[in-house]
Amino acid sequence: MTTTWLTRTLHGALWTMVFLLPVKFGGLVLLPDRPVNPSDWCLSRWPLELAVVFAFVWAAVAIVAAWRQHGVALGGWAWLPLVWFASQWLSASVSPWPARAWSVAAFFSVAAIFFFIGWWPRENERRYRTVLGALVAATVLVCLVALHQHFVGFEEALRYAREHPESVPPEVRANLAAVQGKLAQNRVFGTLFYSNTLAGYLILIAAPVCCWFWGFIRERMEGDERVVRVVSAALTTAFAAIVLWCLLLTRSKGGFVMLALALAGGLALCRHVNWRWRVGVLSTLLAVGAIFFGVQGARRGMETLEARGDYWRAGVAMIAEQPWLGGGPGTFGKRYVERRRPEAEPTLLAHNNFLQQWTDSGVIGFASFTALWVGALWRGARRLRTGPFDPLEWATWIGLAAWTGHNLVDFDLYVAAVAWPAFLMAGWMLRPTSLTTG
Repeated sequence: MTTTWLTRTLHGALWTMVFLLPVKFGGLVLLPDRPVNPSDWCLSRWPLELAVVFAFVWAAVAIVAAWRQHGVALGGWAWLPLVWFASQWLSASVSPWPARAWSVAAFFSVAAIFFFIGWWPRENERRYRTVLGALVAATVLVCLVALHQHFVGFEEALRYAREHPESVPPEVRANLAAVQGKLAQNRVFGTLFYSNTLAGYLILIAAPVCCWFWGFIRERMEGDERVVRVVSAALTTAFAAIVLWCLLLTRSKGGFVMLALALAGGLALCRHVNWRWRVGVLSTLLAVGAIFFGVQGARRGMETLEARGDYWRAGVAMIAEQPWLGGGPGTFGKRYVERRRPEAEPTLLAHNNFLQQWTDSGVIGFASFTALWVGALWRGARRLRTGPFDPLEWATWIGLAAWTGHNLVDFDLYVAAVAWPAFLMAGWMLRPTSLTTG
């Protein structure tokens, strides 16, 4: 696209949409958010339907603009998300629970749109930097909310519930002891659905937003080069420390381990980093995790892993029964009820997005979804090994690697604030190399 008022409007709308995702659309697609008064609209999450409609309108305008100026052509990796997209609607069309399946398929359609926002050849570098700028602003707000929860919010909520039980909704009052126990764990979740969702968001965006933040400061500072380097490095380190602190406060062992493994892989691909620095960074990160989580955290991790084992065993049984088309997008919980052991925890999702793609969308959905993320990581690794070093590409690879690993133990795919930016990052990683600028 040329730089016109329409292009600037599209970039501004994209910035706004991405900024609002973690701030206002961090809920679970299967549990709709319904604000009931002005206070709720200010302080709570918004209905996901608003984001879906906004994304479809944005995509329609962007496609028309691209068609008029440059034409529209698809090829290469762009067919993978289209196959995945088609598999969702095919599975939804035969699902015994059409209402849920259609709504989740529409949600996944927006994920495919976000893939093409990152992949689209013309000006994808500028669009991607627009997205990262929005995520930096949103992450600052999300982290501030998380830190407020840690230091003030949870204690205030517990005290208010004890002093004013009549103000607590009936459905919450029935399980008040369990809710109080959850709050007493002091696991922050910021503006997102729950603690592990915040962890999934942070490990996805931490590296690329820190890279963008560092470049943004360097480009706008003037003066002695040494001073610029020191100031930009200090501010970026402070920003990264806050993000890492919030990740630790989620107490998500899976998120922390996946980030550590992704960073290990990223450092192995980075030929410009001395091996002593690689060992030092990883040793420090692992030491921080070991100290923070400790023995009690490891014990709790075994308990959650046992619960996930129940979900996964049921998922394998579902695949054996319906391997080709599955039960429909988002319907794992409907069938899990029939297979749940009395002592097992209830769930709506499999806590493994790869497994659930097969249970819900069949073999084609599983194969195309897996190929998309494996392909993004393979393509990024190949570029980093054979081409000139690109810090932003390296940071994006780390985020995608960490998030892909987290897909094995959680349900980030069903939260717009995490899934949609991940698809955009995958699209940018798989972008056509010959047309990266407009």
